[in-house]
Amino acid sequence: MHTLRPVVFLAASAVAAQTNPFVVFPQDPERQTVTASSYVRRPDWNMAAEAFQEMGNLMFRGVGDAAGGTCTARAFYHWAADENTATSETYGIILRTGTTTPGNGPDPTLAGEIVRVTGLTTPTGGGGRGTFIITDAFATPVTLPCETEWFQGIEFPANLSWPATDGHSAWAADPPGFSPATVGDNPRAGAPRVTWRIGTGGAVVTTAWTYIMGVRVDSPVFHIGGVDPLSSRQGAGGGPNLGMGGLFPDVSGTPRSDGLTLRVQDNVQPNGLGVFFLSTSFASLPFTFPGFGGRIYVDLSSMLWSGGPVSMTNGAAELVLAPPNVIPTSLQRRSLVMQALVVDPTTLTGSFTNAQRVAF
Repeated sequence: MHTLRPVVFLAASAVAAQTNPFVVFPQDPERQTVTASSYVRRPDWNMAAEAFQEMGNLMFRGVGDAAGGTCTARAFYHWAADENTATSETYGIILRTGTTTPGNGPDPTLAGEIVRVTGLTTPTGGGGRGTFIITDAFATPVTLPCETEWFQGIEFPANLSWPATDGHSAWAADPPGFSPATVGDNPRAGAPRVTWRIGTGGAVVTTAWTYIMGVRVDSPVFHIGGVDPLSSRQGAGGGPNLGMGGLFPDVSGTPRSDGLTLRVQDNVQPNGLGVFFLSTSFASLPFTFPGFGGRIYVDLSSMLWSGGPVSMTNGAAELVLAPPNVIPTSLQRRSLVMQALVVDPTTLTGSFTNAQRVAF
């Protein structure tokens, strides 16, 4: 069930149609049938906790940059699960900065809060288990860090009824070996975790899975997809893994030799052209380009390749950068940075996406 719910009075349906959710998950939940969800999850079982997706600046930069240096979120999107849809569940949305030591997770203090919205409730249905796809629109756009670490998340109050009889959770994808699930995310062995929780007493710890949740932004969004020829963890949907498999592919050759596919998504310019850029690093000083929104976050001085244009269909375009069994094992422990541009073929204007790093 699709549900659009404003945080305060705002046309949430218009926000959803004119923005893009930035989700770190194996599949595009807006356009693909989700077959990679392992379970529905909460960050700390049925205890009170905050669940976060890391937007670390070693992984992403420029999420929500449509204005050339100002990154904003218009709304928050997540796939909620309810064990008993006859009753409404309470939750909150919270965005945080990182700690003073990068890589140590979200700052659990009041000073770390970018925005917190509490007292939100899930819709109700006819009873029994059910799912709601929810967009909560912010009354005022929230300013995000463009180049420093931040975290996007959901606040879950304690609910001792979950999962036996009632309670709210979110769809999630587990990595291999973490649970009995045969579908889920697919990073290389030993990859760092990118989801976190703040639990009782402010304890900050990592969690293994990725959620279907994220801010909705004006700019197009870009993801790198890992293609593991040995894996069926995305179930019947197949395709490149746009979550952990794209952030941390395996090119070891023992036995995996993942390929890479680049994907751009844009509800604002759904019939545009996607152009892709590959560099060795992020730009030290991102800059604007006349006629285009956003900024260039890849280092043009170390540019290695550009590709496209690729025509977008239903707001998405993909380009195979490297098929499986092609990327050399010598790239292990090295990284590359990529970004995309969406162009209107009529006006030749458009917008840059976020940039993403792939760590082999």
